[in-house]
Amino acid sequence: MRALALGFFLIFTLYSQTIEAKYRVTYGILGKVGYSVATFTKNKDRYVIKVKAKATGLAKILSRGREEEYISEGVVQKGILIPKVYKKVRKNASKKSIKVYRFDHEKKRIFVHTKRYKSGKLESKHDEILQYYAKDDILSLYFNLKKYFINGKKHLVFFAVGGNRKDGKVDVYLPEGKELKKLKSLFGNEKGLYMDVVIHQKIFASKEGRLHIVMDEKSGVAKKALLKDVIFFGDIVGKLDKLKIKY
Repeated sequence: MRALALGFFLIFTLYSQTIEAKYRVTYGILGKVGYSVATFTKNKDRYVIKVKAKATGLAKILSRGREEEYISEGVVQKGILIPKVYKKVRKNASKKSIKVYRFDHEKKRIFVHTKRYKSGKLESKHDEILQYYAKDDILSLYFNLKKYFINGKKHLVFFAVGGNRKDGKVDVYLPEGKELKKLKSLFGNEKGLYMDVVIHQKIFASKEGRLHIVMDEKSGVAKKALLKDVIFFGDIVGKLDKLKIKY
C-alpha cells in the first residue's frame, strides 16, 4: 500500500488551482489490487497535497481493509513548495496510526507526534525530534522535481521526510541511452519524461524502493508508475485512470 501512496500520484504544474487524479493499481497475476487518489490545491501562497490509497478485492481481504492517507501542507515561495506539516495515517479493521511531522525550517528541526489506536482506543502516543532535518517531505519533493531538474542534471540526491528512514535520502535519475530504451520498452513506449525514483525503503519486497515513472511533460501529470519484480506475483503498476484540472 505504501507504493500506491508514494509512487502512483502526481507531479503537478504550479499554475493550476486544483488538480485531482485517480490511479488504478494492478499487481501481476492478481490484477487490480487497489487505487490511489491524489489532489493538489493552491490558494495564493499556500498549498495542500492529499494522497489516499485503498486496497480492493483480494488485497483488501488480505490487508484487512488497509487504507493510507498522506497530507502535505505549507507555503509556496518563488515557485517552490515549502512544507510546514506532513501527516500520514494508516489503518485497517482494528488498528490505526497517525504520525504528524512539523517543520521548523529556521532552526532546521522536525518535530514528530505519533499516536496509535487499537479497536478505537488510544494505545500509545509519543513525541520526538526527528534525527535528521530535510526541507521537503516526499509529497512536496515530487511536486518540486521539475523545478530542481531545470539545469539539465541527470541525477540528483534529495533528503525528504518519507525517504530513507535514517536520513531521508531520495535519489532521482533521468535515464539515458540503453537504460532509457529499456524503460520505454517496459512502458510500451509511452510518450513522456521518464525518471527513476529511489526512496531506499523496502516497498513490499522491492530491495530499495525503485519506482519507474513516466510523466506527461505538458500537464506535469504522472501517467504511469512501475515497481519491478515484487515477490510472488511480479510487477506493481499504477496507471492514470481519471484526471480533473481546475484553473
